[in-house]
Amino acid sequence: MYQNLKSLRESLGMTQAEFGKSIGLPKSTYSNYENGEREPKSDFWMKIAQQYDVTIDYLMGFSDEPQQYADNKKAPPLSDGARKLAKDYDKLDSHGKAAVRGLMDEELNRMETLERLANMDTLDLDPEPKVINLFDNPAAAGLALDMTGQGCEPYELKTDDPQGASYAIRVQGNSMEPAFYDGDIAFVNHDAMRDGDIGIFCVDGATVIKQWHFDRVLGITYLFSLNRKRSDADVCLTAGSNRSIVWQGRVITKRRYPVPGM
Repeated sequence: MYQNLKSLRESLGMTQAEFGKSIGLPKSTYSNYENGEREPKSDFWMKIAQQYDVTIDYLMGFSDEPQQYADNKKAPPLSDGARKLAKDYDKLDSHGKAAVRGLMDEELNRMETLERLANMDTLDLDPEPKVINLFDNPAAAGLALDMTGQGCEPYELKTDDPQGASYAIRVQGNSMEPAFYDGDIAFVNHDAMRDGDIGIFCVDGATVIKQWHFDRVLGITYLFSLNRKRSDADVCLTAGSNRSIVWQGRVITKRRYPVPGM
């Protein structure tokens, strides 16, 4: 019945009489335990485990690893709770003992599953690439384009792209050089704008990419072109102009650019 118990004895080159004597039992008593003719008590397993540096699970056939605690070369002492459980186990009939063993196997499997899942969390897995929308209607760096029919396509951020971007938009024209050339992709987030930042704006229903400046004294909003040779593409909105402006995001740049005339 207890094949691992027999294997341990034979690996030591001992007869049943010799092995029984080593743990303080007569041959007949030990023989009955090894052959499964009698159910041994918990003290029997603990004595062998401590004397021969093996685990109780191995002796009872629940594990194939004889030395689970190889670092210490000795099974750790049982807690008070474990001793009480072992004594209560001895009081059960065969049906109760089988039920306890079944529950124990189920719980050990559950713990092994939890350990595997925990180990998976520590693996250095490559993160999934971030995908944002790239709008196909370009933001005008020269003349503004009407937004009617604007669509977008998924864009997978590359390693060198700003990873904090919320969306992207293509630039049209040359008025935002040298920061952005015609056809470049501008990456946009929703961070708060500071004076001199470049942003995406909807002016009178059309999208533009410009450098933002607000004159608090005069109450005038300026949307400047970085390329001052294209100052004709600047946008100026006064308080009483009745023109509409909607901020759509802050363009992520590697540097800040001086505001013209400041």
